[in-house]
Amino acid sequence: MRSKQLDLKRYDTDKVKHRYLEQYDCILQPLVDREVKLLELGVHRGGSLLLWRDYFPKGTIVGIDLQLAHDLAAEERIQIFQGSQGDPRFLTEVANKTAPEGFDVVIDDASHLARLTRTSFWHLFDNHLKPAGLYVIEDWGTGYWEDWPDGKMYRARSSLLSAALRMLARIKLIDQIGTHSHSYGMVGLVKELVDEQGAADLTRARLTGTARRPSKFESMIITPGMVILKKRSETLGQQ
Repeated sequence: MRSKQLDLKRYDTDKVKHRYLEQYDCILQPLVDREVKLLELGVHRGGSLLLWRDYFPKGTIVGIDLQLAHDLAAEERIQIFQGSQGDPRFLTEVANKTAPEGFDVVIDDASHLARLTRTSFWHLFDNHLKPAGLYVIEDWGTGYWEDWPDGKMYRARSSLLSAALRMLARIKLIDQIGTHSHSYGMVGLVKELVDEQGAADLTRARLTGTARRPSKFESMIITPGMVILKKRSETLGQQ
């Protein structure tokens, strides 16, 4: 695997600490020797950009961050831009300048907030990711953390809803208290993507129904730290 050929101690990135590279190797190996265009949202001090540059010897690596480190500068085959992942106009400007034919890989390691992650995902996936391209969302589990904005909101709403359900049960308006869906935050976004993966059955709606469209995704893999999506190799309009 490609990561085994690199001296990973050279790179200041949590992708090494979290052992994400083992998962990346499985999906990126076929692209190693190609002239890939890779976009990463959220680059911190730039360690991962150097990693991807060396991972893909012929690749062009593009990074964006809301606040770039003062000593972070473009290097060979690396381009960096400052701006928000929640700004579609900015994302399009970067894409048109660096990958007018589309990106092969997009990695979101930015805010880990659903509101921003959703905006950048659907804009980049629909408009600037090549057919059969890969889109990775890292650290989606932050939506469960009580010390993270999405997780904090989830737990607050969960407590209110649980109290309301207990009251309704006591006055016999409902028979039992079931667990409720985590329908917002980063985890809610993942569930939204699961719905898209199931678009054929979702639009079919019943055993005798007819699917109105297939999913935009060829595949979706969920691991404890990452969501890996592969775009369909043909557009829905070509079906």
